[in-house]
Amino acid sequence: MAKRRGKPPRIPQLGNHGLDDALHEYATSWSSSEPQGLEALRRATWTQTVKPQMLCDELQGRLLSMMSHMIRPERVLELGTFTGYATACWAEGLADGGMVDTVDVNDELHAIQDTYWELLGITNRIRRHVGKALEVLESEVLFEKDARLFDVVFVDADKEHQRTYVDWAIAHVREGGWIVVDNVLWWGEVLRVMDGSSEDPYATRIHELNECMKGHPDLDNVVLPLRDGLHVARKKSRV
Repeated sequence: MAKRRGKPPRIPQLGNHGLDDALHEYATSWSSSEPQGLEALRRATWTQTVKPQMLCDELQGRLLSMMSHMIRPERVLELGTFTGYATACWAEGLADGGMVDTVDVNDELHAIQDTYWELLGITNRIRRHVGKALEVLESEVLFEKDARLFDVVFVDADKEHQRTYVDWAIAHVREGGWIVVDNVLWWGEVLRVMDGSSEDPYATRIHELNECMKGHPDLDNVVLPLRDGLHVARKKSRV
């Protein structure tokens, strides 16, 4: 197999929860490649931002795109935009007329977002909200132009309020809709919280969130050990 050239560096699969680098590279190589516009956005993120490791990697991005194509959502809410890579992945599978509402407090990355969303031809499928996620959720601005519940809520904002975001999502996603939470393994630190060898506050909150989602009567859930972990949950339909 020809070696890929010019790719930005990937985050090592740290911790004992994930794929090692060789298996991760194999899985990525034998999965559909990201569109060229997304590859360009990845490179821009790595060369123009201070914390490019916040970007989801190519394999995770293809999973989000695949989920979007399977669900065919009309409304997606993303908490945590960063440079807009995952936003674009969710936009790939929207139903006709569908929209991604994305929320982030940082307005300094708008130029990167705008450049590559336009390149990908998805600008008209994204509605951007600037502000702290909690304040945006409490403001009801998300329902000013569309009163319908969300089909998907993707939580990738600050970890201090993840539980609050998920509670809000359960109340504002439709029956049969989906909640996806990123960074739910904290590079394996949740294992050390569980065995009592760590009191890391972030990992503790994340472990408690995973526990809550598994035990929640309204959710079916699965935790995927991909990169830093994705928690995927479906809101059950009421009988």
